[in-house]
Order: sequence, then structure tokens, then C-alpha cells
Amino acid sequence: MQPEILFVDDQRDVLDVGVLTLKEEGYQVTPAASGDIALVILEQGIRYRLLITDVVLPGVLDGFALAHRAKQLVPAIQIIYTTGYGGIVNVRSQGAPYGEVLAKPWKPGELIGLVSKAVGLPSRA
Repeated sequence: MQPEILFVDDQRDVLDVGVLTLKEEGYQVTPAASGDIALVILEQGIRYRLLITDVVLPGVLDGFALAHRAKQLVPAIQIIYTTGYGGIVNVRSQGAPYGEVLAKPWKPGELIGLVSKAVGLPSRA
């Protein structure tokens, strides 16, 4: 069984494509439309191996705050950030805590490659 992934994005089309892409690769994926919803899911005790989160999210928690809380709840969780923010170089230079940054719009192969790397499995893409 592939690792559990929590995928967080407030753009419905991005969320749907990301979840579908990963499910087609055999991953078990839980979608969430905000950091606040994702935190509620994490607090239910599921030990996800990977959190994929947009940096800018509606609600109280942005992607960085969500990643921080996720690491508190599941210390071994891996993190991938996504962003459509034009200043992605600035996001990377700030040292995105805990993980890689994937620029939007990403290609399915880019997503699968980073996910495979994060969970330590070979990519089929």
C-alpha cells in the first residue's frame, strides 16, 4: 500500500487534478480545501507520510503554519509546498521550512517526481 498523502489547496481544479494524479499512481490521498480543514483531519490521528500544501490558503492557517502544526502532530511527516506566487524564488530563499517548493502551474510528472522523492519510492513517471 502506498503512503497516505494529505493534499491541501483552495483552488478546486488544482486540488482535483492533484488528487486524481496521485491516485492514478496508487497513492491514498485525502483532499482538504483549507489549512483549517487539514488541521482538523490531522488531529483525528491519521499518520500521513506526506503533506502537500499550497502556501497561501484561506482561513487562519497558511501553508507554513499548517506544516508547523503537522510536524508537531506527526514529526516524521514530509512536506511539499505549492505556490502560484510569482516570487517563488523569494519563497525558496526564505528557506521554506521542512520541504520542497513546487511552482504552479505544475505538471503531473513534476508532482509525482517530488512525491516519490519525499516518500522514498521510485517514480513511475
